[in-house]
Amino acid sequence: MNTISPATTERRENHRVREVFIQACELLVPVVAGNDQVKTVSNFAMAHMLQEHFPGLSSAEAHIVIATVEKVHREERLHALLNKKG
Repeated sequence: MNTISPATTERRENHRVREVFIQACELLVPVVAGNDQVKTVSNFAMAHMLQEHFPGLSSAEAHIVIATVEKVHREERLHALLNKKG
């Protein structure tokens, strides 16, 4: 039986980031995938893109998304993550 006791509290943070993460990945995947050789698109520009599409996202949250998308891409898990969603 897998029940969560009422005393168990949510330890995760950045709930807004979690809500938009897959959509943000879809937005950033062309930028990140095309950026392997040279950093042609700055993190500032990607943060601006994110905040245009997700106005409720703070600058700090946008940078969390960018760092995570880049990390998942480097680990070659980004496309698998997006394919799993669909």
